[in-house]
Amino acid sequence: MLVAVFGASCLISRFFFTDEFGYSSFWPPNAAMLVALLTLRPRLAMGVLAACLAVNFGINRFAGALSPPESLLACSLNVIQVLLAAPMTRRFCGAKIDLTRPRRFAAFTVIALLSAATEAAIGVAIEYLFLGDAAPPIGEWMQWVLCDALGLLLATPAVLNLLRYSRPGQIIRRVEKENVALLLSCVVLTILSFAWTRSPLFLFLYPALAMLAFHARPAWSLTAVFFVSAFASALTARGLGPIARLSPDGTLMREGMMQPYLFSLLLVVLPINNAVGEKRRDTRRLMMMKANLEHAATHDMLTSTMNRQKFEAVLKSVVEWLQPGVILFIDIDDFKGVNDSLGHQAGDAFLKAFSVRLRGLVTWRGGCVGRFGGDEFAAFVPGRFSPEELDALCGMISSALRAPYCFAGVTRSVTASIGAVMTGMDRITADELIHRADTALYATKAAGRDGYTLFREPAADDLVPFSAGRAL
Repeated sequence: MLVAVFGASCLISRFFFTDEFGYSSFWPPNAAMLVALLTLRPRLAMGVLAACLAVNFGINRFAGALSPPESLLACSLNVIQVLLAAPMTRRFCGAKIDLTRPRRFAAFTVIALLSAATEAAIGVAIEYLFLGDAAPPIGEWMQWVLCDALGLLLATPAVLNLLRYSRPGQIIRRVEKENVALLLSCVVLTILSFAWTRSPLFLFLYPALAMLAFHARPAWSLTAVFFVSAFASALTARGLGPIARLSPDGTLMREGMMQPYLFSLLLVVLPINNAVGEKRRDTRRLMMMKANLEHAATHDMLTSTMNRQKFEAVLKSVVEWLQPGVILFIDIDDFKGVNDSLGHQAGDAFLKAFSVRLRGLVTWRGGCVGRFGGDEFAAFVPGRFSPEELDALCGMISSALRAPYCFAGVTRSVTASIGAVMTGMDRITADELIHRADTALYATKAAGRDGYTLFREPAADDLVPFSAGRAL
C-alpha cells in the first residue's frame, strides 16, 4: 500500500504541484518511504524503498521534466533523505511515532530540516560541479530544503493516519462524520479561495482549521493541513490564488510566501491540538482516579471482590425488585490452620486463589461475590431454581471449592461451609436475608462443616427445619 501511496503522491506532485520552472512548493512522496522505514521490518522496508525508487524514476522520465542523470540523482537523494530521517525520528519521536504531540513534532521539524539540508547540499553540489546547473546555488539549496522538509512535515502524519485506518482487521470504533465534514469544508474553502483570485477567502482557512483542531483528534487536523496544502500548491502552480497573483514570475511563490504560508497552517493547529489534548488527557486521568477511588471504596483490597457495604447494597436492590435468585454465605473451614501452618502471607495468597475460583463459579451465571471479612464470603446467583436445581447448584459449588489450591508454592485442599437462601419469594428486608443465610451457614457448621444447608421457612414459630446436603 505504501508503494501505491508513493506512486499516487509522486504523480500528483509532479503533474499538479510543479510550476513552469520545474519547482514545487513541497514534495510529499518521501513521507511514504519514511513511514515504511518506521513501521515495517527492515527487509520489507528496503523492498518498499527500492520499489519507490523505480516508480519515482519512471514518473520523472515520463514527465520529461528532468534529464536521466538529474532524474536518477533526484530519486537517489530522496532515498538518502528518508534514510537519514528514519533513525533520528525513532530516537527522538518515540516508539509509537506519534507526531501529533507538539514536542515530538518540534523534534521532527528539526529532523526534517537537517535531513533535507544534507540531501540538498549533496544534490546542489553535484548539479553545480558535474551537471553544469546555472541556477544560483544558495537559492537552489534553500528551495530544495524547504520543499523536501515541508513534504515530510505535511505528509508524514497523514500517511501514518491512513496506515492506521487501513490495516487488516483494524476496527474503527466510531465513524467520525463531523471530523470528515470539517475536513472537507476546509478543502472546499481552499479551492474556492484560490480559484477566486481576488477574494480574501484564503484568510478564512485559519479559523476553519482552528475549528477542526478544537473538535477533532490531532491526526485529523494534520491530515486536513496536508490536503489544504496540496490543493493550495496545485492551484498556485497553475497561476491561481493570491500568492501566484503577488508573484507572477514564480520566485516569490517558491521562496518568499508559499512555503512559509504552508508552514503557518501547521502553526495554527498545533497549539490548539496541544491545549485540547492536554485537557482531554487531564479529563481521562481524573476519570481513572475517580474509577479507582470508587473501586477502592466498594471492593476488598486483597481479593478484589465486593466489600460488605457494596454487597449489602446489592442485596437491598435484590429485595426492592424481588429479583429471584439465591444468596450463598460461605465460610472457609479451618482457615486458621492455613495461617498457623503456612504463615499469613500464604493465607493471603490462599484467599486470593479461593476468591478467584468462587468468582469463576458465580459470575458466569451473572452473579457477584463479596467478602464479609476474614474467611467469610457471600455470593448472589440470579435465576429461578427448583429445590432440586438449587441442591445441585450448591453441591457443585461445594465440590468445586474442595478441589486442591496451588498457592505460595504449595498445593492444599480446603473445604468450605455454605448456607443458602432463596430470594424473590416474599418481601423481606436485606437484613432478614442476611440473617437467614447466616442461620443456614451455622447449621452447616453444626452438622460437621464441609457441606451446605438450604434455608426453609419455619413450620411454626419455634421450629426452623433445614435441608442439609453433605459431601462425603
